[in-house]
Amino acid sequence: MSNLQSAVRRNLAELLDVDVDQIALDADLSDEYGLTSLKLVLLVTSLCEETGTPVFNFTDKDIASLRTPRDVVTLFANATP
Repeated sequence: MSNLQSAVRRNLAELLDVDVDQIALDADLSDEYGLTSLKLVLLVTSLCEETGTPVFNFTDKDIASLRTPRDVVTLFANATP
């Protein structure tokens, strides 16, 4: 598992107050984890801080299109040099 995958799973687990082992990369953020749009923004913001990626690299559309933790990994992988 990549460092980015681990960071996404860890940050999501902290946000949801669950064990990191309960976070599956292909699970639906909204349906399976009940993630609201506000919590999604908090997830992206915390990952931006951890990875040093400027939050302005992402548009509202980028964030709204995130459906799974794997989508978040892909978004950050494509945004980090």
